[in-house]
Amino acid sequence: MDLLEHTAQWAKGDMLQGRIMLGIGLLLLVAAVAIFKSNHLFFKGTLIPLGLLLVIMMGYGGFLAFTRPGHLQKVELLARENPQEAFNAEHAKAEKDNKAYTMLKPIWIGLILVTAGLYFVFPTYYLKGLSAGLISLFLAVFIIDSALHYRLAPYLQALSEFIKSSQPGL
Repeated sequence: MDLLEHTAQWAKGDMLQGRIMLGIGLLLLVAAVAIFKSNHLFFKGTLIPLGLLLVIMMGYGGFLAFTRPGHLQKVELLARENPQEAFNAEHAKAEKDNKAYTMLKPIWIGLILVTAGLYFVFPTYYLKGLSAGLISLFLAVFIIDSALHYRLAPYLQALSEFIKSSQPGL
């Protein structure tokens, strides 16, 4: 497989995840409206984290769904002009993304644990709902990042192998 095939496969996965996130975002919007109309304090407490999750799902999901085709075209153009530069640019981007995903996973897990502990400390239903909403938010972001990282790993490995094979002495 060459750069364009690997990039197309990675981009298609990101576009699919973006569309799934948009669909989940629409369902979250319906849930947020229903919670807003309810009178239960626990569920009212989840509205702030639910709103943040809605922004993430719609914003980042839309970003993935609508910008990856353009990124693929950009890589195709660069690969025609200068294939080595295209590989280097994609490898640098993949390395940066890999580092970010690796760094964020323990942070999300730590935040899940902290907010889970706070659930038992908070005295009111509203604050317990806020804590439960934050647990859901951090868990969702952890899952999103894990899926993106899972798909990035083979792409990064293929780019790294090409870089190593194209540079003698490595």
